[in-house]
Amino acid sequence: MPFALPAAVLWDMDGTLVDTEPYWMAAEIPLVESFGGVWTHEQALALVGLGLEDAARLLQDAGVQLPVHEIVDRLTARVMEQFRTKGVPFRPGARELLADLRAAGVRTGLVTMSLRRMAETVVELIDFPAFDVIVAGDDATRAQAVPRPVSGGVHGARRRHRRHRRDRGLAQRAAFGRRRRRRRARRAADGVAHRRGGPRAVADARRPHRPRHRPTARRACAAAETGHLMTTPPTPPRGPFRYGDRVQLTDPKGKLHTITLRERGELHTHHGVLRHDALIDLPDGSVVANSAGHEYLALRPLLRDFVMSMPRGAAIVYPKDAAQIVAQADIFPGAVVVEAGVGSGALSLSLLRAVGATGRLVSFERRPEFAEVATANVETFTGAAPGNWEVVLGDLVTALPETMPAGSVDRVVLDMLAPWECIDVAADALVSGGVVICYVATATQLSRVAEFIRGTGLFTEPEASETLVRGWHVEGLAVRPDHRMVAHTGFLLTARRLAPGAVPPERKRRASKATGTDVDLEAWTPGAVGDREITDKNLRKRVREAQRAAEGSLRARSGDAEPTA
Repeated sequence: MPFALPAAVLWDMDGTLVDTEPYWMAAEIPLVESFGGVWTHEQALALVGLGLEDAARLLQDAGVQLPVHEIVDRLTARVMEQFRTKGVPFRPGARELLADLRAAGVRTGLVTMSLRRMAETVVELIDFPAFDVIVAGDDATRAQAVPRPVSGGVHGARRRHRRHRRDRGLAQRAAFGRRRRRRRARRAADGVAHRRGGPRAVADARRPHRPRHRPTARRACAAAETGHLMTTPPTPPRGPFRYGDRVQLTDPKGKLHTITLRERGELHTHHGVLRHDALIDLPDGSVVANSAGHEYLALRPLLRDFVMSMPRGAAIVYPKDAAQIVAQADIFPGAVVVEAGVGSGALSLSLLRAVGATGRLVSFERRPEFAEVATANVETFTGAAPGNWEVVLGDLVTALPETMPAGSVDRVVLDMLAPWECIDVAADALVSGGVVICYVATATQLSRVAEFIRGTGLFTEPEASETLVRGWHVEGLAVRPDHRMVAHTGFLLTARRLAPGAVPPERKRRASKATGTDVDLEAWTPGAVGDREITDKNLRKRVREAQRAAEGSLRARSGDAEPTA
């Protein structure tokens, strides 16, 4: 199909055309060490997204006894030297696309916040005339473009008003982000390591942008330092709507919109605009109309509503299964519960409600990205970091004995691919009579974990079940099952810890086939049966969405909500 070529293409440099972050890190480490300091990889990662001068000041804090401008010059010279000795680290496909554009006669420009001498060095090392113009950080008077309002009568006034609100919101968000990045970088310079997982997001060279990952290890401790630690379990907000509340809007067709009320916030749909201010001081369960007269039913979302609409990293435990886990495992107020596989935090919310103020929940997660999504989702729903919840990054097999003393846990919930690998450490941590409950997706996993539990001789006979929920259509005499239902999502298997040395009575059963092997397990993994795993790019997006929601909820509930257009 024929298509029209663009008149010109503007290229960002670092992160789009090239990846220079390894070169910057290689320049920072010997510079700090030359002054007798120590510069770790984690500290270098904390500088990603900072301007060169801010990075230089943090290097001064690490022991580099040089003026800021000289630190910048040394780092830049070292990176440029690596360009000449190691070559230009092109991003995959970037050079080929640039060459094709030039061959087609398309004009190109390089726009970057890097210094001009560095941008020109990169361009000189490309083996063909790559760009018609270069706009570098030395040429800019502002770090970010600020659009000017245009005139034009009534329509121009409206545009100026909208842009004014947008620019004010952007400035406040940028200021908040700069303060947060400075705090994070100072902590890194002091030697506080931040865990980061998955492929690292590459930024434009020292460009003032928002880093893609936030440090996550035990967020309750960090929340205590910032005053957002919640020592009592959350109670659902009551009374009229106020800023910071999450509200679920339902239109006449049943379509749902979940928003967080903010000052001067707006919900835009093809039916019109609904101002958040119109909901303030209305009671829960009110009906409100937007600018076009389109009506919405406004309600605070229930836990099940929030769980089904919150950002997801891993697949969630559906409300029907979470309710069964709480019931079958007998999660009671004051219980000490260990959860392995925090996922997106859906089950954690139900467990936190069940254990109450006197209980404790310790969640283990291997992947930092999933832990970030889960903690942000919990903070969004509760309004603060629960003081009785701890997220531990690491493998349950090695981390549980280091975190929980033997015989100190009342309940263990295993939501993972191979729960039988953790049964032994779970048995050591459980009190006599404690419950282990496993949530697995396939019949092969169910069979293997059940046989493993039987083989340990440490538990009672395991019991398996699944929950199917079918809705019903009820209108007058038209009473029938719904056409759709939430059927199989997973199996639950429960067993109770025996007292040390106790031998349960031998149970008579019919002969069955041999237990499963690793080959059987591999044949029924989610990937083998066609289940699509979340990509790293999509996961990073979910992390950002969850963190933005949590930060907005925390600021709004503390009375420091920022205006949002």
